[in-house]
Amino acid sequence: MVEIVVWCGVLIGVTVVSISSVSPVELMVAGLAALGAAFAARRMRLAAGVHVRGARGAVRAAVSLPWAVVRGLAVLVSSVATDPTNASVRRVRLRPGADGGWAGTLIAASPDTCVLGIPREDVVVHALRPDRGPVEALVARAGGRR
Repeated sequence: MVEIVVWCGVLIGVTVVSISSVSPVELMVAGLAALGAAFAARRMRLAAGVHVRGARGAVRAAVSLPWAVVRGLAVLVSSVATDPTNASVRRVRLRPGADGGWAGTLIAASPDTCVLGIPREDVVVHALRPDRGPVEALVARAGGRR
């Protein structure tokens, strides 16, 4: 039930933000469409066999995301202006309790990183900077770079 409510909230929020002025009829249509989409999203997740797990550290990583995006944008702009010789592909070993799905999504949200794969407890990242970003530092195991 919590999953349905969260999906509805997100979908209604996106619809309301997309509409310039919201009338009661538009809000009702958005709510009904969001409810149907929420049930469909849950059924698709269950059919695919995807289970939510490993949320340890997700809130701290999500809170550091705005700083990671600003920092990543600065790195991206400076790399475009100069030669990006510090770019590398590396594996980020995740902390125990962290899931590769949400961790990879948050790492990839920074403009200077691209997640190439999520094998088991690792996230394979192409980064324009040699050091870890704020989100990467929160989700990575100590000494987790290989």
